[in-house]
Amino acid sequence: MIGRILVGLDGSKSSKVAGEYGIYLSKTLKRPVVGIHIIDIRLLEGPFLADISGGLGFSTYADLLPKIKAILEAKADVILDEFAATCREKGGDCSIAEAYGIVVDEIVNMADPEDLIVIGKKGQHLEFSPLFLGSTAEGIARKSKSPVLITYDSFREIKNILFAFDGREKSVHASLYVNYLAKHIPTENVKVISVFEDKVKDSEKKAEFENRLKNLLEVNFEFIDRYGQPEEILEDYISQNKDSIDLVVMGAFGESTVKELILGSTTNYIVSKSPVPVLLVK
Repeated sequence: MIGRILVGLDGSKSSKVAGEYGIYLSKTLKRPVVGIHIIDIRLLEGPFLADISGGLGFSTYADLLPKIKAILEAKADVILDEFAATCREKGGDCSIAEAYGIVVDEIVNMADPEDLIVIGKKGQHLEFSPLFLGSTAEGIARKSKSPVLITYDSFREIKNILFAFDGREKSVHASLYVNYLAKHIPTENVKVISVFEDKVKDSEKKAEFENRLKNLLEVNFEFIDRYGQPEEILEDYISQNKDSIDLVVMGAFGESTVKELILGSTTNYIVSKSPVPVLLVK
């Protein structure tokens, strides 16, 4: 079900938590984990360095470029060596990789469809969003052909899974990962939540969902039905039950691009609001 586990690392607290999840999943699922650090080429391009060189008094771009490059490469070595040492200490099957490029594109291109990408949530410094890995989680989730696990700000073992099921193709595909994780971790509790518009009008749809889930899921689960706007209901439920949910699993992004452009997506909303990690499945 999962080939490799690729973890995006940039040295921040958020990416260190992602690293913990990567190592944990490597040990638990017995899959190799790869720690990845991308040196963003935009940090080495003319306009960015011209601003810095002017402010620091350096006369030419050529003088500054090798210095910045050396610093970035030294930082990458420290980040990757630390991850590798921790991984070996904890018994994970690990390797490391470093590359130059646009962070989102490089990580997405490194992953095969059967891999799992683990990335930290958005960082605190949103004003530097083009430069830091934590702010690229949405871009990776949108572009990736493989599932993406977006972690929160602390690590804990995955024992309780909440599966957000809406009946669409990506949600059906996500059920395969619920089965896989529940069998291999193993989990203590699986809950499935579906949000409908109206309790009376959608009674048949609710019954249909329950029957489908009995066929899709190979583990015991509790079905929870709620009514209203999906993003608001899901956020509220996750927030109220955050101490008893270790992972949210859901299909990544809907089929309506127009609606996403106008109103935003349920996926983005939940990822930004969720106080627990979210696994997004295409």
